[in-house]
Amino acid sequence: MRQQTRLSSGAASAKWNSPCRQCSRYIPCAVGVSQADGTWNVPATFQSECDWASAPRWSHSDQTKRHGVSLVVVMIAISMSMALTYAALSSQSRGVQVRQNVNRREMARQAAESGASITLNQLQSAGWSGVTTALSGTLGSDKTGTTSYTIEFRTIDGQTSPAAYPTGQGRTSLSGSTAFFDSTTNGLSSSSADTAAIATRQAFQLLIRSTGQWASLTDPLDFVTEIVEVGIELQPRVPGRQILAPDITQASDVFASNAGYDTIQNYALFASEGGSTSPSLALEPGQCFDGPTWLKQGVAVYKGPRWNSSIRDVFLQSTGTLYSTSSGGTTSFLHPHPFGDSITMAASFTAAEVADLTKLNVPRVTATSTPTTPSINFDGWKTYQLYQGGFSYSAEAISSNSLNNVVLRPSLRNPLGVFYRNNALQLDDNVVIQGTLVCSGRLTFSGSNLNIASVNWRDSSGGAVVANGSLFPRLPAVVAQSIVLNTDNRASVDGAVLLTGTVSKTDGSYELISGTESTLSGTQATSVPIRQPYSQVQLPATTDLSSVSETGTHAIWLADGNSGNWFPIVDVDTVNRRLTVLGEASRPNPVSYRIRRQRLRNFDIRGPLMATRSLIAVSGSWKLSSGLWTNQYSLWQLITQIQANNNQPITPFATWVADPLNYDGWGNPWENYGLPLEPVVHIRPQAGIKFRDSLPLFKSYVPPSNLITAINDPSGYRWRVLFWRELP
Repeated sequence: MRQQTRLSSGAASAKWNSPCRQCSRYIPCAVGVSQADGTWNVPATFQSECDWASAPRWSHSDQTKRHGVSLVVVMIAISMSMALTYAALSSQSRGVQVRQNVNRREMARQAAESGASITLNQLQSAGWSGVTTALSGTLGSDKTGTTSYTIEFRTIDGQTSPAAYPTGQGRTSLSGSTAFFDSTTNGLSSSSADTAAIATRQAFQLLIRSTGQWASLTDPLDFVTEIVEVGIELQPRVPGRQILAPDITQASDVFASNAGYDTIQNYALFASEGGSTSPSLALEPGQCFDGPTWLKQGVAVYKGPRWNSSIRDVFLQSTGTLYSTSSGGTTSFLHPHPFGDSITMAASFTAAEVADLTKLNVPRVTATSTPTTPSINFDGWKTYQLYQGGFSYSAEAISSNSLNNVVLRPSLRNPLGVFYRNNALQLDDNVVIQGTLVCSGRLTFSGSNLNIASVNWRDSSGGAVVANGSLFPRLPAVVAQSIVLNTDNRASVDGAVLLTGTVSKTDGSYELISGTESTLSGTQATSVPIRQPYSQVQLPATTDLSSVSETGTHAIWLADGNSGNWFPIVDVDTVNRRLTVLGEASRPNPVSYRIRRQRLRNFDIRGPLMATRSLIAVSGSWKLSSGLWTNQYSLWQLITQIQANNNQPITPFATWVADPLNYDGWGNPWENYGLPLEPVVHIRPQAGIKFRDSLPLFKSYVPPSNLITAINDPSGYRWRVLFWRELP
């Protein structure tokens, strides 16, 4: 049995090499006996006093395990400390980076705002180069990066240019005459008019897209951008506007017309060619140039009927007496006098012309100078600008040689409704064009229910599409080589007509559309243009409209001074005593009116006509043989003799010729209508409306060099800010 022995103190200096198996104390090599497992057996003399069986059993391997656990704990503590230190440093680094990013984004945003502000200033300068000129600038640079801005001009709804819009959106098909007068279900509806008005309005609006950027000087992939958009609307200064500080009265953005057109458009007819054998104007019964007329040379009045000179002289004299008055050197004309004002001629009036015009009581003026006729560039209408520097728009091409049952109106791609035909064009039934029809060849009016009207800057309610729209100049309604009027056309044009050639017409008698007659008349009628091509007429509350048709059978005459115009009625509101008529009728103050059946054939221009000559043939009903004219004249002489003998009022010859009762048994049209002077061709400008002969309409105002502009500088365009927004 082994004894447990306590080591004596004498053995303290011994070398302890290995622990005891029983007590784990180290014993010197000299005493212990090494075992195969690395422990030592202790002799009895060195046995411990302790009970090894119950005492803790320490070994060499246990001590090693305790040291490994301590090391793990220390390593974990060190790792956690390092992690916390790294996290703190990383958080601090991220904070610096976040602050850096915020600062750079703020610099980019400020650059975008600065670019937008700089651009607004440039837009209101006469030196602005337009939407096609790129704008950019650098606002600052340091050792880390550069701050700059770039500018894009876009349409107000964000398109890069009007070319991005689809084509052909201004065209609507009609199903026939009934649909033509239906104002709610087809292309003449208020929704169609609103769409056109929106397109026109947007053309005066512009989107400034300013992109601000901070960019690193060393890393091309390190940059920050911010975008600011500013919506603006052009408000051109036009004559007659309200003057606001710091503007001045004479400041105007209206583009001057080419050559002498500003003078030419003051005349109902401006005929630039003519001679002794081919007059500038051949006027026949049933034709009326209701305003001042300018002729190059020659006016032939009522030469078409086959009457002798005596009968013609009497007819001219009676016409002048019936429909004109002179007082204090001023002549006033009454409808349907063939002239509404004086005639100005570049050449001297011949003795025969003086005699004819004297009988008609028409004043004559010999021109001291000749206005320069503007040349017409048909190709120039294919693309256009509304204002210098603005977007370019494309006219819609007309590929067919005829149009019928169609409405053509402005669209986003064509906001002024310019429609171009590179050849001859014929207008058949049911055609409405809101805008400008350009035809490089002959334009033939052949059908019924035709209306062409230049954009009048009004929306569907009649309000202005743009600020001061009522003062805006307008484009021509028609630009063509020549106009031919067929026998049975029924058409109207609201706007100026510019021709490089003549206007001519085949014969067509005065007749009225078949239907129930309505003979209403009165005073106190007012009217306002609404959605093109319509106007709304308000009649007195006592008016009974039950007999008035809304299918174009009836028309209303609205007086304007001593004359007026006929307008076909296309809608009747019997409850509110309100009519919708085809054509632009502006009568803000009460005027007299008449309602009756509409003319079967007519051609009305409510605007100035520029042509080389007007050579409209006499209608067939006036082509009586010389014998019949002699018989009629003799009968009139007999009747007037009887009237004179009985002290009765003498019937003027023109009145007698117009009375259908004097053609008993003659058949239609004589015994139904007589031979009245009521015109089937009526040219009458609208007062207060100015036209441009070409585009653009506006350019920025530049003050004269002698104008003191140190404080109030009116140069450049004027814009109104619609919105300012930052894109997310």
